[in-house]
Amino acid sequence: MKIEVHGSTIYASGPVENDFETFQKALEQPGIDKVAFVNSPGGDLWTGMNVGRLIAQRGIHTVIAGSCVSACSIMFMGGKERSFSDAFRPALTYIGIHGAHNTSTNAVDPRLQPQIYAFYKQNMAERFNATVMNTALYDMEDAGAMLKVFDAARTPKRPPYHCRSVQSLRKDCTEFKDLDALSLGIVTTNTLTPLDLPDGYKEVPKILGQEPNQALPDPVAYFETISAKQCSADTCRKLLTNFVEGKEHKALAIPVDAPGLGTAINRDTANNAFVGAVYACNHLKNKPARLCETQTVDGYDVRELYATGVASHTQALARLTAPSEKFYANEEFGGGFTTAHGLRTQNVHDMTPQSLDGIKTINTQELALALMSSQPPVLIDVWAGVNDAIPSAVTLLNGGLAYDDPATDSSYEERFYGLLKLLSPDPAKPVVFYCMSRDCWLSVNASLRAKKVGYSQVIWYRGGMESWKAANLPLARVIVRAVVR
Repeated sequence: MKIEVHGSTIYASGPVENDFETFQKALEQPGIDKVAFVNSPGGDLWTGMNVGRLIAQRGIHTVIAGSCVSACSIMFMGGKERSFSDAFRPALTYIGIHGAHNTSTNAVDPRLQPQIYAFYKQNMAERFNATVMNTALYDMEDAGAMLKVFDAARTPKRPPYHCRSVQSLRKDCTEFKDLDALSLGIVTTNTLTPLDLPDGYKEVPKILGQEPNQALPDPVAYFETISAKQCSADTCRKLLTNFVEGKEHKALAIPVDAPGLGTAINRDTANNAFVGAVYACNHLKNKPARLCETQTVDGYDVRELYATGVASHTQALARLTAPSEKFYANEEFGGGFTTAHGLRTQNVHDMTPQSLDGIKTINTQELALALMSSQPPVLIDVWAGVNDAIPSAVTLLNGGLAYDDPATDSSYEERFYGLLKLLSPDPAKPVVFYCMSRDCWLSVNASLRAKKVGYSQVIWYRGGMESWKAANLPLARVIVRAVVR
């Protein structure tokens, strides 16, 4: 973790690793009365347990700034006084509790749950809820199972909820109505603790993994130009006025070579605003889908991200050479006993079949050769999960989803097809879909949908980004002009 002492407060952020000695030395400094945990995904259980016990022995206050999950939640629970802070927005402020698991395989390890259970019970005292804690620690299908409990001061109507798996849909998770962090004994007060985070711990706005650093040179002139160029109706001008007056995080996008605009206001992160503005611009009511580019986020000028992104693809393609092997990261193995009977609406992060009926599967070597050819296929990324892309890929963000409800799925497919026609206008031309790895059904869903709506040469890159990276092939930046959902 990143652990620093500022005044009487220890600030700790990031993954929990072999940090016990660092915590021990920090806690020995005179005058320490508070430990603030800032956006930690958890990690090593031994460290979490021993730091939690050490904090309990010292009788000091613990505070959550942002999210505190897994081993972080155990350390937090050692505090004599425990509270949330107002350092981050309400939706980003929560504690996440689950049981032990193997960090290499993510397999649940029930042998270790009793010590965690006992530590929570000791520190929650008379408010300890055995039903909730048994659910959190034992009702786990995988390491992604989680009990999430939120800041009740700012979100009093948002109940804690537990999901049994990382694959669980929100609607399938168990809600604990009429309970909150205080009644569960997780915090000792619902009053927020003000925190003035040191610079190294403050939220840094990022757009697709990049930090914007160029402010709009003349905002007044910029918005006047946007109004004159993009708006021909009062509704558009009203939308622009609302955007200027709106709360951060906010973003504005405009269509590629067309009038109109799309905005997103008061989103939890700058990146959410960026994506939301593209989506709003892509799907104007009663209008055909259009490709869009975000112009500004929170007062930053992000237009250059598109130019630099295009340049990164050109440069990466120039460096591309075919790898010596056909397959990487075991992309050819697994899934031999599964088939795709249709779109998968749940458990989309799971082993995929080795092949799909009527759809060609391409391996890493074949894809590299195809991209280097004089007639490369259209390559579409439906994941964009790491802010990197395979060279020449266009992003169809959230383009691999599917829904059990027919009406919802039909509406989604209409948006999917509208954007796909813009990214790959010729349905007779080869189009390749990929996502994270062979354990990702998003590219399966997208491939099946493309075939359904009339694309005759649909190709599936089963290995996805994981196999491409394993082959040490060049990467480019993600460029988002199309968001399905």
